[in-house]
Amino acid sequence: MRLKRAVAIVLTAAAVVGCAGCRPKAVSTPGNGVPSIVVQTMREEDAALRYSVRSNYPQLRGTLAVAAIEKVNKAIADMVLPDIAGVKKNAADDATWAAKNPLEASQLPADRSNFLNAEYEIPYLTNDLVSVRIRFETYSGGAHGMSYTRVLNARLKDGETIDTEGLFIDGKQGLQWLSQYCATDLKRQYGSDYEALRSFVEDGTAPTADNFTSVSLEPGGLVVSFDPYQVGPYAAGPREVHIPAGKVQSMLALALSPDAFSLMLGPGD
Repeated sequence: MRLKRAVAIVLTAAAVVGCAGCRPKAVSTPGNGVPSIVVQTMREEDAALRYSVRSNYPQLRGTLAVAAIEKVNKAIADMVLPDIAGVKKNAADDATWAAKNPLEASQLPADRSNFLNAEYEIPYLTNDLVSVRIRFETYSGGAHGMSYTRVLNARLKDGETIDTEGLFIDGKQGLQWLSQYCATDLKRQYGSDYEALRSFVEDGTAPTADNFTSVSLEPGGLVVSFDPYQVGPYAAGPREVHIPAGKVQSMLALALSPDAFSLMLGPGD
């Protein structure tokens, strides 16, 4: 990971939330009253049930209200832990099916297994706002695996999460604006392929809350994440639209700080 606008100090820490198989990895201390970050890491593999889990997600510590921090930490953990439980359940169900259907099971690829990998980013953190982005890669059967992104934006004074409409002074107007901006940018991204993918883009950027669940904050603006199949076929992969603060700040219900702490995945992470 690379740090922007801050230097991380790595320390030893105790666990913040309970999670079987999880352990705290490190603490990043941004400074200037901003909460520190405990990384909860989980590594689990079961050869018999044929699954593996590798996940990292953050938990916050600091001098802010304990109840608010705990509320945010639970919301972050809830972005990841149900998916881990789901992979393990799928693996157990597969094993039960294989035991009952040995002939059919013997025809499946020998190296087939369920897995889930999750890595986090904190693209925006101040003493009153946090934006967390979790990137997942998973496989639980089928022709190929899947990748997807989840985003959490929250206020640190009370621990309340902020949905995409809540980021804007006028939520409905904000969705409409995001729809138009993202459709235009994706048309630019696809170039000569756009006409073949137009229906994907039009459906996936329609101004509905479900289409814009993964809008994260960054010091320089907003980032809208689209999973495979939302605005293009699987082969087109996930897509992101970066919106400069200067284009959107006047419509936001919060002021983006260019000096916010930002912890991002770098190439190869």
